[in-house]
Amino acid sequence: MTDLTPETNPLGKHKAELPDPDNPNLEAGKPENGDALLETIEGGIEDARERRGDITEHTARAIARAIANAFGDEGHTLDEFARTGSGSRASLSEEYLDVYNDPTTPAQVRTWIDWFGTYLVMRDFPDTSRQYMGSGPDPDLSRLLIPEWPKLGEDRELIYVPATKSGDDIHELAVALAALIERHGDALRAFLRLRDVDASSPNLIESFEQTFCGTYLDMEDVVLNVTEMSDWETDLQHWAMERGIAGAIYIDRAAIEEQTREVYDIFELEGRCYVFYR
Repeated sequence: MTDLTPETNPLGKHKAELPDPDNPNLEAGKPENGDALLETIEGGIEDARERRGDITEHTARAIARAIANAFGDEGHTLDEFARTGSGSRASLSEEYLDVYNDPTTPAQVRTWIDWFGTYLVMRDFPDTSRQYMGSGPDPDLSRLLIPEWPKLGEDRELIYVPATKSGDDIHELAVALAALIERHGDALRAFLRLRDVDASSPNLIESFEQTFCGTYLDMEDVVLNVTEMSDWETDLQHWAMERGIAGAIYIDRAAIEEQTREVYDIFELEGRCYVFYR
């Protein structure tokens, strides 16, 4: 049996309330010793690793309970999630990121929060790219880009940032991005809306300048200018005329457009198409 004295327990607790899968609302508290809570968390994570999937709600609530206990009276949102399984990711992250970003937090607890935070991200944003799955079975919050809508200047803009960013981080970032958008215009706004662009990257502008191809009126304008469509059609017409079959063959523009979208990121914003190399 694991020794969970305050000196050895990762969160310094030896008493905890364990989520009960048979009592999903947890209306009646179920106090258990820290050993049972630890076994629930570690067992749930091991199960997720074997399945190469997410932790279950039961495991997520156990992690929330452990962190809420460490917070004491300050972990209100985590406590609510541990009891009911409900709560917004934004509110929960403000509490667990305080622990996650603390350099004194044990690695084991940071791993718990990676799993817990990823569970919440995938619950709220199921289309989020699971970038961590290619490098191993464990998630990493810093590699999950999530959508945010901070106010950049006069308007709110869609950007994507790592799931480790707090509200204060995003507010500070928004000030810097507003200045950059004023300098680079709508092309940068479009670039920031691409799902794989980290708005907090120190190389943001370098990446933008290296990948930006141009601004076009519409998708037809894009295809005509970023491909050799005009030359292809001219050559095809000459070829067809030489064989007496002019008008009988043509280039499938829809297919060319589809191929163009596979090579370039194309974002339509306020009546214009902004094109970026992938």
